Amino acid sequence: MRTFVVAALALAALPAAAQDMIKGVYARSPEQCTAAKADFQSFIENGEIVLTARGLEGIEFNCEFLDWKMATRSPGAVVTALCEEPGYAYPQVFAVMPRGEGELELTLAVAEADGEATNAGLYYLCDGVTMP
Repeated sequence: MRTFVVAALALAALPAAAQDMIKGVYARSPEQCTAAKADFQSFIENGEIVLTARGLEGIEFNCEFLDWKMATRSPGAVVTALCEEPGYAYPQVFAVMPRGEGELELTLAVAEADGEATNAGLYYLCDGVTMP
């Protein structure tokens, strides 16, 4: 019984540990971080998105992270999300992997078939930027 309680407590702690991977606000480039820091509202209104522990967020687009699965042999995780655009919602699966100091790589489990731009790629920590 004691082992079961310890195991249950360890499993309950995993999502918090996974979400600790994303601390702060991330953008697609250091230049975007500068723009977001200067005027966050204008940055978002121009159609840009940011990555936070909650997910990907923009004006008419968001992906809310729902479930984190941490890898056991690497520092990364797999995240399921519910993504939403005006009039359209869909599930998405991402891999999240730290790549350097203040850098996270977001990869889609399945690439977009129509060749449209995706939200996958490197994201950079934006010092001094907070969500309103």
